[in-house]
Amino acid sequence: MVEQQRGDIQLAPAGFQPTPWQHAFATFYGDESASETMSGACGYGNLFNTGYGTDTAALSTTLFENGYGCGQCFQIRCVNSKWCNKGSPITTITATNLCPPNWSQDSNNGGWCNPPRSHFDMAKPALMKIAQWTAGIVPVTYRRVACIRKGGIRFKFEGNGYWLLVYVMNVGGGSQILCVHACMQ
Repeated sequence: MVEQQRGDIQLAPAGFQPTPWQHAFATFYGDESASETMSGACGYGNLFNTGYGTDTAALSTTLFENGYGCGQCFQIRCVNSKWCNKGSPITTITATNLCPPNWSQDSNNGGWCNPPRSHFDMAKPALMKIAQWTAGIVPVTYRRVACIRKGGIRFKFEGNGYWLLVYVMNVGGGSQILCVHACMQ
């Protein structure tokens, strides 16, 4: 067993401000239970147990930023479509997965997550808050916002005698971990 001697975690500044609204597109995956959206590229596992629930999305490569997009929160609103819900409501989602490129499809016809496109592949319950799911794909505006979290930062450890993987979850505010440092003997 490895005993931690010293550890430091540096979070993004507490005064995080929302980014300007930008244009993108959104689709959905899974069903109303969101059971198919559990786990994912960010490694959060069961999204109900880790506090994220169904207000989640897989990000296109452009937004995923090689994993740095994991845990970030976005406000999303359906715009300029007959499929948008009345009043153009806004929902807030957490990035928990990667929507991989589909190089065999054109970016405007099935390759929704191909770079440089900004795209959110939302859990079906999250998409249904802003649009009718029968649309398939809808134009949206989005902005990155501070995450509101309860219960403090959570850690999940995995590994064996040769490697250790530490997942940092439930990060509020800017939801961006700038540095994790630990000295072990």
